Amino acid sequence: MSTTLLAKRGKMGNTTYYQTTMKANTVITTIGLASEMDQWKDMTIDERMQRDINGARVAAELVPYIIKDPDWFFGSLIIVVYKGWEEIYFQDIQEVTAINMAAYKDALKDAGFLTLSDNKRLIALDGQHRLAALAMAIKGKNGIPGSVERLPEHLKESLVPHPEIGDADISVILIENKNINVIRKIFNKVNRYAKQTSRSDNIITSEDDIIAIVARKLFNSQDGPLIAIDGKELVNWKSNTIAQRSKQLTTVSALYTITQTILSFYDIDEKSAVSDEIIDKSFDIMKQYWTLCLEKIDVFKTYKKCVCEDRPVDKIRKESLLMKPVTHMALANAMLIVLKHDVDYTSIIDKINEIDWSFENPLWFNILVTNTKNKKMITKTNSLKQAGKLIAYMLIGDKFDDEEVDEVKEILNEAAGENQNAELPKIIG
Repeated sequence: MSTTLLAKRGKMGNTTYYQTTMKANTVITTIGLASEMDQWKDMTIDERMQRDINGARVAAELVPYIIKDPDWFFGSLIIVVYKGWEEIYFQDIQEVTAINMAAYKDALKDAGFLTLSDNKRLIALDGQHRLAALAMAIKGKNGIPGSVERLPEHLKESLVPHPEIGDADISVILIENKNINVIRKIFNKVNRYAKQTSRSDNIITSEDDIIAIVARKLFNSQDGPLIAIDGKELVNWKSNTIAQRSKQLTTVSALYTITQTILSFYDIDEKSAVSDEIIDKSFDIMKQYWTLCLEKIDVFKTYKKCVCEDRPVDKIRKESLLMKPVTHMALANAMLIVLKHDVDYTSIIDKINEIDWSFENPLWFNILVTNTKNKKMITKTNSLKQAGKLIAYMLIGDKFDDEEVDEVKEILNEAAGENQNAELPKIIG
């Protein structure tokens, strides 16, 4: 059966395209994935127009977004008319009805009706993950594309049909398949030059990630403990680095990780349902944490005094690891361990001042910093956890069981190198 769509014809370079909308139900039933083409398995890597679908990501992230967020929105799918393009027929609207006003004539130029033949074959050139997400959202587990590798059972069972989504209007751009090499080149350029939003951008703009919302409130609300002082921002929300002479304390990326770490103790994560109640609870927890850090930790108190008096902070930054976002994240891991041992960190946070945080302290070599002249910070997630366990040991090591103590020894021995028997640091009384 042929399909007729109201469309606008356009041209970029030598490529003619048609912009239109289709109901989501039509999209998932008439548009296929490149990986479902008969020739797909026989194609070489450089002949394939698309990468394989990450089914787990679709089921765990995109489908819940469509189902749960009433304001969900997708960009246009770019579709190639892989078969039947020779029978595409576009009729200008001015051929159908007389347009008497000149202004309307200009506005309706290249607007009309696009008819696709009944033997058409439409393939998603860009947007295959969105297409798969629509199918899974509308049909549940019956909508899982055949080319998607087996999903974990818990993800598969989470897919419940939501047929009402089938009525959504999906923006579609159709391109004629006159030359497979041109199509492949378009796919390559669309994906290569599409700039992915940075982690910082995602944290700043997300409205469905409670961790991001709370992290922003810490420096962007009037009662936030990290709010700017006299116009001087304490949090770098534009990038993931802090210059040596910057007056900023930490980055929004580190702030997100710290918030995520602490709130995990309270079973709150980025997938938790967003509500005013949960936001307020989470913000209060993190506000207390940061307020204590800024009021009780000497390095932070000195830093804040310098910012208030508009004095340089680069000397403190050179002297103390506590002025590094990496250490802030490691400290959050330590506080999580403290909480898991049923210790109120408000009672032991003063002990942090008794730890030697200098870059030259061998305790941190190959854990927080490299054992090299430039003492480069180590940012691996596992290193942050190891540093957190080491810090926690110094704070509440008397509450560690034998297995946990052995883990700390292993961390120190691994950092020291082969055939070493590193000594445990002193537990602060």
